[in-house]
Amino acid sequence: MANLNDIKLSAQDILKKQFRSKVKGYDPDEVDAYLDQVISDYETFQQLIEDLYGQIGTLQRQLMDEKQKEKKTVAAERKDEEKLKTYTPSHRRSAAVSNFAQEDEDQGEISTNMAIIQRISTLERKVYNLEQHVYGLKH
Repeated sequence: MANLNDIKLSAQDILKKQFRSKVKGYDPDEVDAYLDQVISDYETFQQLIEDLYGQIGTLQRQLMDEKQKEKKTVAAERKDEEKLKTYTPSHRRSAAVSNFAQEDEDQGEISTNMAIIQRISTLERKVYNLEQHVYGLKH
C-alpha cells in the first residue's frame, strides 16, 4: 500500500525547479504552463488527503462514542434483567385449598405474569430502538 512518505515531490519542489536551456530544447513557456497544472493538481491532491484524514478521525470518534453508548445500554439492560423476578410456585396446590385462598393466589400469579409481559414488551422496544440506531435507520 502506498504511503505518504513515498511522495518525492511537493508542489513547492515543482515550482522551484529550474531547467537548463539548450539550443534545441522544449519551449520554456509551454513547460512552465504544464508544470503550473501539475502544481495545481498536487495542491488539490494534498487538500483531498488532509480532508480524508479529517473524515477518518471524525468517523473513528463517532465509532468510539457509539461503542461507549452501546456498552452503557448493555450494562443498563443487564442491571434491569437482574431486577426482573419471575414467578416460580414454591409448592403445588392441594385439593383442600379453599376457593378464597385459591383466588388470592391466582390474582398474584396473574399480576406477576402481567409484569413479565410488560417487561418483555419494554425489552423488545429497547432492542428494536437499538437496532434502528446501530444500523443508522434512526437518527
